[in-house]
Amino acid sequence: MKYYTYTNEGGHSPNCDYVKVAEQDGQILMILCDGLNGLPSGDEAAQYIAEAAMEVFLTGETPSAVCVAANAKIRQMQYDNVNLRRAGATICAVRVADGHCSWANVGDSHIYHFSDGMLAHHSVDDTHTYKMVERGELEYEAIREQDDRTGLLSCVGQKETIVPHEEEFDLVEGDALLVCSDGFWEYVYETEMLIDLHKSVDSEDWARKMLLRVVQRSHLEGDNLTLITYM
Repeated sequence: MKYYTYTNEGGHSPNCDYVKVAEQDGQILMILCDGLNGLPSGDEAAQYIAEAAMEVFLTGETPSAVCVAANAKIRQMQYDNVNLRRAGATICAVRVADGHCSWANVGDSHIYHFSDGMLAHHSVDDTHTYKMVERGELEYEAIREQDDRTGLLSCVGQKETIVPHEEEFDLVEGDALLVCSDGFWEYVYETEMLIDLHKSVDSEDWARKMLLRVVQRSHLEGDNLTLITYM
């Protein structure tokens, strides 16, 4: 199984998405952050948070602990740098090791696990819209169609404490993972992700098929878009 990464500023400059991937002792560690749009330090925040998270990840900490440590790091930086006082970012932290996947996330960047021709697991959004899904008032794929979808309830850097959402499971042959910012997933439905996965020979091929959908729909005039595919 191999990974592929891609990022594009789309119609918003600078690019406030940031990705870090590392291979260590047979494991793959993935970090994706999406800095808050509209803040002049969004791109810096995403980079600082991602790099702080990866530094902790490489010490062997769990994905959830990585997110908490990154929040503590950026909060400390905010005391020293006035330009970061209102900065924040979503975070996805994913570890794949010995046929097992574990992840944690805060915000509305997404993580998907596809297995046996189905969407087996997906991450939890920190949005009011996702609360509607949990209450049974909205279908999961319909999240992207809601006018108030972008209102975050939690992200890294905005509060002293955060509570990441966690998931873990075993991987089997043919499984695939997708980690992506909202600038990507809002243009590609989960059903389409699965269709493109079935047609793909490797992680890059899968990413390019999905990115074609994004380009056709957004004309790269939307938000920054970033992904990590693993299959």
